[in-house]
Amino acid sequence: MKRNLIAVTLAVLPVLAMADVTLYGDLKASLEGDSVSGQASQNKLQDNTSLLGFKGEEDLGSGLKSIWQVESRLYMGNSSTSSLGTRQTFVGLDDGALGRIRLGYVNNSLNDLYTVDQWQYGANIKNQGQPLSPSNYMTVSGANGLSVFTNSGDRLKNALRYDSAEFYGFSANLGYGLGENKSQLPHLDGSTSASDIASLGLDYQYQDLLSAHYAFQRESNPLNTLAYNADRAANKSLFEVDLTVWHCLVSGAYQISTGYDWVDDFSGDGGSVLTAAGVLAPNQATQINPVPSGLTPAAARLKASQEAFSLAYTWGAITPKITYAKGWNEQANGVVINESGYRQYIVGVDYALSRRTTAGVSYGNLLFDKNTAIAQGDNPGADASLKAVALTLAHSF
Repeated sequence: MKRNLIAVTLAVLPVLAMADVTLYGDLKASLEGDSVSGQASQNKLQDNTSLLGFKGEEDLGSGLKSIWQVESRLYMGNSSTSSLGTRQTFVGLDDGALGRIRLGYVNNSLNDLYTVDQWQYGANIKNQGQPLSPSNYMTVSGANGLSVFTNSGDRLKNALRYDSAEFYGFSANLGYGLGENKSQLPHLDGSTSASDIASLGLDYQYQDLLSAHYAFQRESNPLNTLAYNADRAANKSLFEVDLTVWHCLVSGAYQISTGYDWVDDFSGDGGSVLTAAGVLAPNQATQINPVPSGLTPAAARLKASQEAFSLAYTWGAITPKITYAKGWNEQANGVVINESGYRQYIVGVDYALSRRTTAGVSYGNLLFDKNTAIAQGDNPGADASLKAVALTLAHSF
C-alpha cells in the first residue's frame, strides 16, 4: 500500500501543479516507553498521527465555490500501511453567506473540538481479541494524551455535513453518516440494520480570546446491541470552553454519554463487555449479587461522565503544559458500578525550534479502576495502571 500511495502521489503532482491546490501535512513521531500493569514494558518509535493532504477550490461565480480535500494517514516507523483517503476526504460547495456542504468522509462534530487535548501522542487504548479473554486483551499507547476523553472524535463514512456561516460569533453544523456499523447481531424483531449516526455542533467565538462549544452524536443502532434491549440508541454530548489570554491557554471540557465505555469511539467498537464485577442484567436492579452478563455498553444502557482540564503557558519558545482528566463511576441499567472510573494526569513541555518544527517531552499516568472493562481484561481483580514517557518531534508543512 505504501508503494501505491507513493506512485499515486507522484502521478498527480503534474496535475496539481496546474490547479489551485494546497499541499499540507504533519510528520510527528516520538521515542516512547510504555508500561502497563500485568504486561511487559515496551520501548518504541511511536507515530503520532502523521498525515498528508491535498485540498483545493474552484470559483463558480456569484460567491459560490466548489471545494475538495483528500487527506491520508501516514505511518512513521513502518508500524502499519499508508493509503489514500483514510482521513477527511470530500467534495462540496461553499457559499460564504450561506455556509458549506460536504459529501464524503468527514469529521463528526466532536472531532472538531478537543482543544483541551494539547498533546502529541499515538492514541491506541483498545480491547483486543475475544471479549472476556484476558490473553493479550489490551494494546496500549497514548497514556501521555487524552486518548480516552477524545476517542469519540472520529469521521463519518458515507456522510453529508452542513456548516453554517458565522453570525456575530455564532455558528453551527449538522452531519449524518449512513451505515457506519454494518456488523449487527439480530434483534428480537429480526432486524440487523446498520447504524446511522447523526451529529450536531454549536459554537461561539469571541475574537481570539474566548470560545465555547457544544457537540452531540447519536447512533441509531449501535454495533452488537443485544436482542432484549428495546432502546438501541447510543449518544454522547460534549461541552468545552477555551480561554486564551496573556500567552496562556486554559481549557476545560465535560462529556456525558449513554452506550459508550471508556475505550469506545463508536459504541461497541472498543470491544468492551461488562462482567460480574458490578453489572446487573436487565430487570435485576434489586439483585444483591450481580450475575455475569456479557453486556455491550449500548445493551447495558451504560451511562458515563468525564471531565478534562488543561493549562498551557507560552514563554518565548517554551510552552510548559499540564492536563488532568477524570471519569466517574459508570451506571448500567440504572445501577452504579462501583470502582468503574478512571483518573489521568499529563505533564510536559514543548520547545518551538521554528514556526513549523516543535520538540517536546511528556509523561502521562492513566489509572482504570478495577471494575472497568479495561482492568477486568488486563489485570483481573485489580486496577489497571498505564504510564508513558516520550520525547517528541513534529514538523508541519
